[in-house]
Amino acid sequence: MSFDFADYLREARQMFPEIAAEWEMPIKRDDFVLNDYLNLTATLGSLMQATKALNLNIPANEVDSAPVVEIYAQGLVQFLLISLKQQWTHLMVLEDSDLVQLKKFPQMHLNHQFMGIQTMLLNSYHQKRQADFSHAWRSYLKLGLFELKLGEDEIDVAVRKIVG
Repeated sequence: MSFDFADYLREARQMFPEIAAEWEMPIKRDDFVLNDYLNLTATLGSLMQATKALNLNIPANEVDSAPVVEIYAQGLVQFLLISLKQQWTHLMVLEDSDLVQLKKFPQMHLNHQFMGIQTMLLNSYHQKRQADFSHAWRSYLKLGLFELKLGEDEIDVAVRKIVG
């Protein structure tokens, strides 16, 4: 397996104070988690457009030309940052057998998958529910590995480019 979630978490832990120090418009520390959830929501929107998971009903700006794997990796790192700030890192580390379990129930419609992830993220933010965050995290991994068919190695390279 290429994923080393514990290592990703260590790298992300070192990264987030540095990034916050570079913001043009600093925010209160209390709003860091909210900012992370909003960033993840924006990334999910970019991923939806890049994968053509939705039919736009009004003209939209062109999506960043970043490959899907790079957008996906950005979302993965944002999940890591939220888990660090919420102190939910124990939910992030999965074994090979956990990943195999994710394959059992394929989702044929990406728009349903994205809406489910969004719903669980909103619940985890507003109700502080770890179970919803864990479910969103696993659904996100499932989306990348089995619905989008991104390779573990290519995801790993893209994640390490961000956190490294």
